[in-house]
Amino acid sequence: MEESHEFWMKMAIDLARESKTPFGSVIVDNEGQFVGAYNTAIHDGAIAHAEINALRKIDKLDYNHPEDLIIYSTVEPCPMCMSAIIWTEIGQVVYGADIPFASTYCKQINLRAQEVANTSTLDTIIMGGILKEDCESLFKLK
Repeated sequence: MEESHEFWMKMAIDLARESKTPFGSVIVDNEGQFVGAYNTAIHDGAIAHAEINALRKIDKLDYNHPEDLIIYSTVEPCPMCMSAIIWTEIGQVVYGADIPFASTYCKQINLRAQEVANTSTLDTIIMGGILKEDCESLFKLK
């Protein structure tokens, strides 16, 4: 896959902007196939976060090993979403804005993605701060 983390994060940002929410997510396989989603909790209930909505589409990707998948999120996955990502066995999580920042704009459970990952037996790679300022600016659209 030749695209950069910034390329896929921009796609997640575009999904968030399109939906007028700060939360967008894209899951990418190693062939560059992807699925994306945004937060629909206001219409579909509390668990309809961008990551959960993207995970619901994962069967559209062609992969043999979930650890080869990367999920991009405009905001660090909350504990619920990070747990779902771990149960799915996705190998890498890339996010923009972090939970401490998001908590200044909306309700958050102040438990970081790495803390959740540390309780699992999987070696999930977590990388934060990708296009951080662009992701943080999504909160000003609300």
